[in-house]
Amino acid sequence: MNRFESWKTYARQERRLNGFHLRSLRRLLYIKWQDKVPNTEVLKRAGLMSIPSMLIQRRLRWLGHVHRMETQRLPREILYGELRDGARRVGRPLLRFKDSIKRDLKAAFINATSWEDTAADRVTWRHSVKAGALRAEKDGRVQATLKRAARKQRAASARAPSTYVCSNCMRDCHSRIGLHSHARSCPAHPVC
Repeated sequence: MNRFESWKTYARQERRLNGFHLRSLRRLLYIKWQDKVPNTEVLKRAGLMSIPSMLIQRRLRWLGHVHRMETQRLPREILYGELRDGARRVGRPLLRFKDSIKRDLKAAFINATSWEDTAADRVTWRHSVKAGALRAEKDGRVQATLKRAARKQRAASARAPSTYVCSNCMRDCHSRIGLHSHARSCPAHPVC
């Protein structure tokens, strides 16, 4: 591997990392899947942020560090460098570090045009990055809660009453085979 090579995390990779993070937290907190505890509640109990929010915070802190470097340092030259010539391949270009930084600045509610002024002062930059990451985490949790509520509402409204209802316990079985299977185990059903 090249000494100056860097890897960008794509959304798919961040989701997989977050899934592992949440599974590990569930195991540490002794939360079983049968308990049906949502991810937002797991993070709240652990007192931690999700992996995407942690990555936003770390990338933005590194961005401020590189911005405060001297101009001849290689990381700063690479961050601000532009290619003079060259040809692109056909298709969508690969994600660059700059692209992920733009996405992170937007998620942390930091102005993309004036971030350099804030990053010049280390204490102010760290404070704004931490506040922005917490805000991004809060917005992510609100969005997850709304998405879960909408999914639950869709699932509840999608099930219209069917004609396959147990005559003894009034349970809606939704299909003929389901009613037949239920009849064998229904405690109120008469024994044949």
